[in-house]
Amino acid sequence: MTKLIRALFATAVLPGAALAVAGVLENAWAHRLPDPVATHWNSTPDSATPLGVFTGVCLGLGVAAVLLLATTAVAVLRRGRPLPRATVGVGAGFAALPAAVLLSVLVANLDVPDWHAARSGLVVVLFMLGAAAIGVAAALVGGLPAPPAREGAAHRPSVGLRAGERAFWAGRAANPAMLWALAVVPVVIALVPAGLPWATAVWLALVGVAVATLTYRLSATADARGVTIRFGLLGVPWRHLALTDIREATTRELSTFGDGGLGLRFNPVTGTTAYKVRGGPALALELESGRTVLVSVDDPETGAGLVNDLLAQRITRID
Repeated sequence: MTKLIRALFATAVLPGAALAVAGVLENAWAHRLPDPVATHWNSTPDSATPLGVFTGVCLGLGVAAVLLLATTAVAVLRRGRPLPRATVGVGAGFAALPAAVLLSVLVANLDVPDWHAARSGLVVVLFMLGAAAIGVAAALVGGLPAPPAREGAAHRPSVGLRAGERAFWAGRAANPAMLWALAVVPVVIALVPAGLPWATAVWLALVGVAVATLTYRLSATADARGVTIRFGLLGVPWRHLALTDIREATTRELSTFGDGGLGLRFNPVTGTTAYKVRGGPALALELESGRTVLVSVDDPETGAGLVNDLLAQRITRID
């Protein structure tokens, strides 16, 4: 089984099958369901939604999540990057959540005279476990971790910069999945029986999108003045490291949830600061202070090579 087939099976086939089963069962059970159906519980059903609307929202969210997850996985493979098992598993689990929510509501409303008589919404727990199982299976099938690092001396990149030459490097990375995840998750939670009220979920989704928009992008530049790191659309927060502060530059392969996860992360034990919007290749700057700065941007090898060449030539400013 090729990497592409494995990735598509994990990110499209598995959660897509859950959506297909939910859609088929809704159609087969339509005559046995009240309309509207109970969609929210406190101790008893306290809110209802038209069956067609609820089904459409759940299936629509699921299809959008599956398409985005699968296209992201394909794009990652085409760039030659690994697909961490944790990333594939969590993504597939989230993509299967709308199907789990729809099935739990259908079962709770099946064969009742009206939505007020719906059974307990706690059945959602069983279907959530099913979504988690899909995530585990997807991680095992579609996870393509990076190969282990080879033993021996660390590779010191270089771009062959000669004395007197000027050069500039810019690396960027973005994670659009952060946008849809922070927007969709509150909505999915609102669909869960006994979940969030719709108004609260919408506000949380709006806040999540705003936060993700400001942080889902990352850029780094290197020249004779040093390395500058900028986050998000506004470039804030930002950090500048002069060449005199840097001892050496290398590259590393970062996991999505390593070093504390995504965002700006600091490990007080190791002294490592990570600027991350994704897993994969990253620029690693070893500072004179003994601390390490990691930046998850594309083409870190070239950036590290330029920094090393500038350090070797003791260039600290542009004339």
